[in-house]
Amino acid sequence: MKGIRQRIWLLPVLALAAILLGSVFIVSSGSTEAQAAAGGDHGGLVTEFPRRDVPVVLDGRVLAHAQVGNRIFVGGDFQQVELPNGITIDQPYLFAYDINSGLLDPNFRPALNNVVRALEPTQAGDGLYVGGLFTRWDNSFPLRIAKLDAQGNLNTSFGPRASARVQDIVEVGNSVYLGGDFIQVSGEPARGLVKVDRVTGAVDTTFLPQFTDSQNGSNIVRRLDVTPDGQSLFVLHYAWQVDGQSRQAVAKFDLNGDATPTMSTWHIRWVAQNFASNCWAALRDMAISPDGSFIVIGGQGADNPPNCDSVLRYPTAGTSEVTFQWSARMYSSVFSLAVSDVAVYAGGHFCAAPRNPAPVGGVTSSWPGTANFCDVNDPLHPLNPSSLDPNGAVFRSQMAALDPATGQALDWDPGSNNLVAVYDLTLIDRGLLAGHDRNRFNNFDVGRSGFFDFAENVVDDEAPTIAVTQPAQGGIVSNLTGIGGTASDNFDVEEVVIRLFNESTDQWLQLDGSFGPTRVDLPVTTTTIGLGQVFWSTPVSDLPAGDYEIRGFARDGSGNFSAFLESEFMVPGASQCSVSLNAQGQPVISYSEFAANGVDSIIVRRDGKWLASAAAGSGTFVDTDAAPGDHTYLIRWRPVGPSVDVPCSPASITVPTPVATATCSAGLNAQGEPVVSWNIDGADRVAVREATRGFVSIVEGSTSFTDATAAPGDHSYIVRYWPAAGRTDIACTPQSITVPVPGGNAGPTCTATVLANGNVQLDWSAIDGEDKYIVRDNNGFVATVNNALTYTDTTPTTGYVIRSREGGVTTNVSCV
Repeated sequence: MKGIRQRIWLLPVLALAAILLGSVFIVSSGSTEAQAAAGGDHGGLVTEFPRRDVPVVLDGRVLAHAQVGNRIFVGGDFQQVELPNGITIDQPYLFAYDINSGLLDPNFRPALNNVVRALEPTQAGDGLYVGGLFTRWDNSFPLRIAKLDAQGNLNTSFGPRASARVQDIVEVGNSVYLGGDFIQVSGEPARGLVKVDRVTGAVDTTFLPQFTDSQNGSNIVRRLDVTPDGQSLFVLHYAWQVDGQSRQAVAKFDLNGDATPTMSTWHIRWVAQNFASNCWAALRDMAISPDGSFIVIGGQGADNPPNCDSVLRYPTAGTSEVTFQWSARMYSSVFSLAVSDVAVYAGGHFCAAPRNPAPVGGVTSSWPGTANFCDVNDPLHPLNPSSLDPNGAVFRSQMAALDPATGQALDWDPGSNNLVAVYDLTLIDRGLLAGHDRNRFNNFDVGRSGFFDFAENVVDDEAPTIAVTQPAQGGIVSNLTGIGGTASDNFDVEEVVIRLFNESTDQWLQLDGSFGPTRVDLPVTTTTIGLGQVFWSTPVSDLPAGDYEIRGFARDGSGNFSAFLESEFMVPGASQCSVSLNAQGQPVISYSEFAANGVDSIIVRRDGKWLASAAAGSGTFVDTDAAPGDHTYLIRWRPVGPSVDVPCSPASITVPTPVATATCSAGLNAQGEPVVSWNIDGADRVAVREATRGFVSIVEGSTSFTDATAAPGDHSYIVRYWPAAGRTDIACTPQSITVPVPGGNAGPTCTATVLANGNVQLDWSAIDGEDKYIVRDNNGFVATVNNALTYTDTTPTTGYVIRSREGGVTTNVSCV
């Protein structure tokens, strides 16, 4: 989160070489002489494209960066790092990589036990300061502040011990200033800010300023920045008072060389300048300009300008109260700042930046509403500030560059997909380092750390690669709507060129869909899908039958060309395969045009499994074994290259369930007994039932039954069985049979006579011992007749039966 005060220095000669996971890393030699703070003298905006050849932080947050010689150091609360070769390693909290090759430094694998929040190179180029919450470093136990030597080893002679988090570090002359949330350092009562010796770390007890009445709980000092001339120290803090004097938000100290610093009368009255609400406790970062003339501060605060959810510029000169020179309204949270000679870079969780410049001492937008909403993926979302305040806001996805003179947004929008914020922005002479808590900058999957590199010293001599994914090499395709594939590069794929050649006619596809002798570059759309990877596509349709070849190449931003692309496919002539049912309900597969390149056989597949082989060319195949139900069919063959599957249409066909035959008949045997016989496919167990008695018997393993207990009279039978669809009753014919009275007597009789008036007269013969008869018809009970053998029905119907229950035996006599 530091601005221009980053120093660039080179390590002394380190004859170090090591092999890490198959990669060799060699630390280059260089001068130890401190260089000027050139990190902000860019002359233009940094690129919007992050490098894709550096280690990828896979989890947690990246909270700090620093450049030391040819190494980039990355710190935070992460646990795992993925190397450019795809291998994942455990390297919590801190690692380093080569600025040119992107290779992880295998000689720097420290074991820390907690988060790193601050990284600061030494001015002399002979070490690096590390601050945070850690209390263990390999086998040593520094308390939240450590110093590394030129080889990256822990300098145990530097030993200050902070009681709580170290948030920021700066070195000036022979002194090192620590800022954070501690209240003691090495036993001295240092509240938030302390000065220690750069060699031993001994506390300067003549400078122990007391920051009191914090507006943010136990948090005290957030950020430290020193003017390039080393004369002034600016402290962003949450305390109300410093050494008993009101110093709101920022305190300035005159450093006086190595003498005891004195607090300047320069000050900000944050509360008086905050017109909406007190977001003092939500300030997040501060950065100083390369020339030291101004500082910028920013933070959170529910979109209440001029101070909340804004970036404010203040002059560094003066001996009394100063007010902001402009306020850039960001509409949501600002977490990190850095200043170059051409831009104020801001990162956070905002999705808009000022469309217009701010008037002197004013705010970039006076829109009276409150946005404080960030739909980062949709600039047209109705709640996006660029929709709510279209005259004052322009869409920016969590990162922005502002004009240092006016606060107006510049044309720079790489974007971040963070969950909470872009936590760190660090400028170096090669570009901008950014840290957040997710995985993409400018839609490139580069993990939690992004390096927007001017790449002046990076040589890209690696050619891109290109491939076709649709249609497959050697494929046979019908109804083609487009061709597509992938291209990749170690940096960027700049261009993809695609042409289509008809090998059958020796002609090229033209832009209007026709074919001609002129080679034509087809329109190509590219979509970023990963690290230096794009998916490319071009629409193609209604191709005539023939053999085709896709030709083309990819080019990267350095002018490197891929190998020439050649990928063949075939468009068949007629429809390839269809399926229908014959008269027996069996699927018939009809196929044609399967004779290319001397293929002599094809494979018929049903429901994704092998069914049979058949002769190539054209023909039919009958699937006699298909079970009832839905089935899918395809033809598999290999005209060239890999196997090709051609689905049969329709996509699914239904084989019907065979209609079961079921019959039943009833008759008398020689003994006058009813014999019930049936023919029911698939039924090996039936129940025989009689109309008057109900259940008679269960029969298994037979197709007939003799009812030896049937009483004389009329009887009607059914057989009941249970197919898959459920219980089914089959009526036996004839509908009724008569069991004779033993001894040859045909038994009682009944006649039905239609009278002239339409009534029906029933007359029946007597049944021995019976004096009460029941008259029934097709609708059921009609009447009971006592001591008579006749009955006249005045509401005539059909199917009359006279029923007797003499002696407990039911006898039915049908009337005819």
